[in-house]
Amino acid sequence: MRSDRAPKATKYWAALVFLVLGTAVGTWHNRRVNSGKPDYLAGMFRGVVSMPAHVLGSVSNWFGHKTEWITRGRSLASENQALRQQVAELQGENNTLRESRIDLDRLRGDLGYVTHSEHKMIAADVIALRPDPKFDTMIISRGSGDGLKNTSVVVTRSGLVGRVFEVEPGTAAVLMLTDQKSGVGARIQRPESRAVGLCEGDNSHTLSMIDLNQGADVKVGDAVVTSGLGGIFPAGILIGSVCEVSQDPASGGRTIRVQPHVGFDSLEQVYVIP
Repeated sequence: MRSDRAPKATKYWAALVFLVLGTAVGTWHNRRVNSGKPDYLAGMFRGVVSMPAHVLGSVSNWFGHKTEWITRGRSLASENQALRQQVAELQGENNTLRESRIDLDRLRGDLGYVTHSEHKMIAADVIALRPDPKFDTMIISRGSGDGLKNTSVVVTRSGLVGRVFEVEPGTAAVLMLTDQKSGVGARIQRPESRAVGLCEGDNSHTLSMIDLNQGADVKVGDAVVTSGLGGIFPAGILIGSVCEVSQDPASGGRTIRVQPHVGFDSLEQVYVIP
């Protein structure tokens, strides 16, 4: 019987010893504190425990930072998606503001041109540029309901664009200067020349100036304007500048090319002289 009870008794000795020691140390600590004396045992205990606790805290913080993406993965993904959406919206707003600024600058420039023009002008947007790639034509957002008719002249502040050749109530088709079926009476603007000819398109970026007198005074850089002859285009509208004057050895004639001042590939808005 003693051999069976002895192990059970020894189990409680350790607990009893720790209990007694703890009570004694606690009583001693309280007396030292109440009497205003330092507790050296508590200080030693703190000194021994503080270093491992500090190390364990540092390791825990480092490990937490390194593994935070695991626990916050979904949250970060949601935040990133929201930020990307916000960036996309801001980029859209920025592009809208940039386009508005471009339109405003263009309208400010056109205002002086329209105000000082001797002709009545109707603003129109370009809604289709070269709908058939075989022809240099475009569709504009004005038509017979706005007073347009066949032969109405189309311009920008840079110069002559062409003429209307087909009109509907709300739209009109425009034959541009560069089309192979286009032709306009032209004049060299330089006072010493004033030579008269005809500017024709050939579906390229330049025009041919033909029907000039054999001895006509034409130089590279000369400004070319509408002559007013023919009854369709008013006189004095800028067409472009002479970019080439060459002699044909076979025929003895001259080849004169004119660079239009209008950028036909980037037209967005034009003005129509009804």
